Amino acid sequence: MKAKHTDERLVLVVDDDSGNRETMSELLDNKGYSVLQAENGQKALDILKHVSILPCLVVLDMAMPIMDGRGFLRRRAHDPDLRDIPVVVVSGSSQKGAPLQGIEGYFRKPVNVERLIEVIDQHC
Repeated sequence: MKAKHTDERLVLVVDDDSGNRETMSELLDNKGYSVLQAENGQKALDILKHVSILPCLVVLDMAMPIMDGRGFLRRRAHDPDLRDIPVVVVSGSSQKGAPLQGIEGYFRKPVNVERLIEVIDQHC
């Protein structure tokens, strides 16, 4: 497989709530980012496998049907093309269970937008 390049201003937003996806996408667009959207972890993996340029970061919800955030993180960790893409979790609940591996930040909804953008800017 040909190595994919990363776009420093492209972010993938993964959330099953279309309103949340649209709001996050609009926020990122206003900050100069291009945005891809997926409604669950499986769709996000499908998108990442088929794009020619990878995003600089994934904004990931945890509670989603089909494949949740933990499932996405597990699959991403085993894929050499995807495992180095930074992930920031934005979730409606606090972290429960085993700590999440391979994330750059964890934000509870409603999100502190300024802090989220700071974290995204650090990685993109």
